[in-house]
Amino acid sequence: MFKYWKLFQTYWSAGLVYRANLLMWRFRQLLLTLMALTIWQVLFANQSQLFGYAQSQMISYVFLTSIIQSVVLATSLHGLAYEVYSGYLSLQLLKPQKIFVSLASVELADKAKNLLFSLIEGLISLIIIKPAITLPSVDILFIFLISVILAALINFYICILFGTIGFWSPEVWAPKFLFFMIVDFTAGRLFPLDILPTVVRQTLTFTPFPALIFIPTQIFLNKYHGQELLLNLAIQGVWVILLWFVSTRIWHRGIKGYEATGS
Repeated sequence: MFKYWKLFQTYWSAGLVYRANLLMWRFRQLLLTLMALTIWQVLFANQSQLFGYAQSQMISYVFLTSIIQSVVLATSLHGLAYEVYSGYLSLQLLKPQKIFVSLASVELADKAKNLLFSLIEGLISLIIIKPAITLPSVDILFIFLISVILAALINFYICILFGTIGFWSPEVWAPKFLFFMIVDFTAGRLFPLDILPTVVRQTLTFTPFPALIFIPTQIFLNKYHGQELLLNLAIQGVWVILLWFVSTRIWHRGIKGYEATGS
């Protein structure tokens, strides 16, 4: 495991090289969080509840999504398809390491960096906005952390699936852009999914998108109890297994015919 730890350290350091770009990107994220918190506080100015949420719950939801997305949706695998069709992947395959573990090490370094800055941004938001935050009990917090890990694994294997497109085509940006747009509206990143019409909400349960943001936040806000809580964790677990199975099978199929064109 030492080589994967060194890989983690290398990419952690690499992520901090261009400090100006990093700070501007994180400043943008901070502004988005402050804007969302301000909008919801204005909406709750003259009412105690909205869409079935108390003000503290909705503010907690918005505040929490800004942190979860840095752990779950932020990824270092955006360029995986390019590495495949450009031939760079051949260099990785020649190294004495398992490719999926290597990708996971790089992903962990990226997520650790984003989480660190998200916590700092969250502290700044608390100081500026002073929002009322709903905090869960210790046992719910533990379950929430498990849910976030499952959500991160779901996104990891989805990114692997997009990376496999590079085995057959260099045209990957369009489907990825469409995916990001869909996730913004269907994962619960912009608003809680339970404010949507019933038909839309039920349709989304057949996709992995609510498991990325919405389910973890609902667990944190203690919206699920008993069997419903276990059911949603099970849904996340099933998606992890299913996406792992599909992504690894397609990946190995692509490797069999891989020619490293352009290397």
